[in-house]
Amino acid sequence: MNILEVRDVKKRLGKREIIKGISFNVKKGEIFGFLGPNGAGKTTTIRMLVGLIAPNSGSIVIAGHDISKEREKALASVGAVVENPELYTYLSGRENLMQIARVRKIDKNYVNKIIQLVNLEQRIDDKVKKYSLGMKQRLGLAAALIAKPKLLILDEPTNGLDPTGIIDFRNIVKKAAKETGAAVFISSHILSEIQMVCDTVAFINNGVIKSVESVNGDLVKNEIENVVLSVREKDKCVEALEVLEFIHSISFDKNMIKCSIDKGAVPELIFKLAEEKIHIEEIYKKHAELEERYMELVEGGKRAI
Repeated sequence: MNILEVRDVKKRLGKREIIKGISFNVKKGEIFGFLGPNGAGKTTTIRMLVGLIAPNSGSIVIAGHDISKEREKALASVGAVVENPELYTYLSGRENLMQIARVRKIDKNYVNKIIQLVNLEQRIDDKVKKYSLGMKQRLGLAAALIAKPKLLILDEPTNGLDPTGIIDFRNIVKKAAKETGAAVFISSHILSEIQMVCDTVAFINNGVIKSVESVNGDLVKNEIENVVLSVREKDKCVEALEVLEFIHSISFDKNMIKCSIDKGAVPELIFKLAEEKIHIEEIYKKHAELEERYMELVEGGKRAI
């Protein structure tokens, strides 16, 4: 079930087109990464998702409600944490959450459950002004979760956190998605964070989504696989590879031949080379990590070291 559906959304600021027809879906319980460099269009997209600005064309549907036609119902399903959550620093963490709970008519027991979820039980009754940045981020996440959102939006959530804070926040987000079933949309320019926490990632640059791909552990799954070959007859092998339709590119690394091929085409590749009586000494898949895929899609290729 799709909690968020974005369809051909465009946004102009003055005469400049910032967002140029983006489309993607986020499913229930899915952690969706929105990855791109600064100025790519991430913040403008989030501002549209939370109703701060309206798209010039296209549609944004949240939990079945089009934000342009049913704004209140659509936004009722949204919780958001921006880089610096707005909190009352002179109140305790619990008092901050109870303010929201009273407005939303949320049971106190559920508030306690959320406090446990974000690991703030030991400090929840301290004044927020005594909190570290990581604790404030966790309290901001708790505040967003209080209203039981179907869509949780996190904008650069780990900016400024130390390594321990980043790990803690990452684990809490995973736990929140699993326990609450909320769809989570994370906007970031930090590759490692997206790689460690997300199920799916969209690569955006210059207001255009270059690709939407699934992430499995530390690997990106896409429709092209990278295969490395070691053969006896190198020149003959290259000639055979160049005429195959499922081969996208050929390159060399020392004595190895590297090919980008259609996903699932490895058996056919082996068969074709065997037909040409090319002796394969070694063949294996080289998985593209998120950093490589980012450079390929957003930066236009690998950067020279």
